Amino acid sequence: MKTYAFELSGEHETLPRSEVLALAEIYSTGFRELAFYDQCLIIEADDLDIEMLGKRLAMTHRIIDVLAICDASTPGSLAEAASSISLPLKKYKVRARRIKDSLPKADEVEREVGRFLFRRGYKADLKNPEMVLRAIITDGKIILGLEAAKTDRSSFEGRRPHLKPFFHPGVLMPRMARALVNISQVRAGERMLDPFAGTCGILIEACLIGIEGVGIEVQSRLVKGASCNLSGLECSLILGDAKRLPFRDSSIDGAVLDTPYGRSAKIEAESKELLLEESLAELHRTIKPGRRMIILADKPINALLANANFEIIQSHTDRVHGSLTRYIFICKAQ
Repeated sequence: MKTYAFELSGEHETLPRSEVLALAEIYSTGFRELAFYDQCLIIEADDLDIEMLGKRLAMTHRIIDVLAICDASTPGSLAEAASSISLPLKKYKVRARRIKDSLPKADEVEREVGRFLFRRGYKADLKNPEMVLRAIITDGKIILGLEAAKTDRSSFEGRRPHLKPFFHPGVLMPRMARALVNISQVRAGERMLDPFAGTCGILIEACLIGIEGVGIEVQSRLVKGASCNLSGLECSLILGDAKRLPFRDSSIDGAVLDTPYGRSAKIEAESKELLLEESLAELHRTIKPGRRMIILADKPINALLANANFEIIQSHTDRVHGSLTRYIFICKAQ
């Protein structure tokens, strides 16, 4: 097994780790988690598809092929690692990232590693390096390795909700939507459902990585507007009711849905609880057994999920503002 470090973003405490582990499970022949530090996850994996993870991940900055893990407080530990790591004879650049107040400072680590590589005969090239060494300084550790992949996080900025042709308040940001799609473990070519499609932010992120996105939306105004957001994407958006899904039993590979809540939400049912009860029953009918559903709500819905025969395998919270905390449930259809 090879050892990889994932340089995680700090935008959420737990979701970046879950996103990596979900993709590692389906894009490797086997893996195990070694350590989880502040904004750094380390795993061992066989045949991990680094290129695929680099394209899909939203809450990771970089993937690093780990060469050494040093104790930051032990004198000489980093020098020993820099003196002994096995590297190809290529021009290099060293870059370090210091997580919060971790010590030593990033520039100190860069200088130390560079000094020993120079002694070993390696040449630095800051403009056109043939390899990039990355160091993550966190929780008393220095993780040192070669940069194996870098995610294009900047692409998500151009897809922020207010920049799309059609906008409606209360939607997920693109990086959050992509992370949830990844946690669903739906692969390219498979079918993913969002039965509360809204402006289709979740479906857009799914379609951009080759997933067949299918959305249901009960409001004709939103269907008309969201169709503009889907221009150029192979995605289906249907005017319909989440309580009466137009799909055969066990025909959906996974679902990601942000349930209606807040002032901008419109409930087409006698109550929100009835809407969720009937929608969850339909989702359980249409999702293939053993596959995942990711559902967001504005309060705990554990009992509703259990009654619909969904197993909760993870739960997270996401504080949006003072009066709204999202509850995120990763479920498996039983």
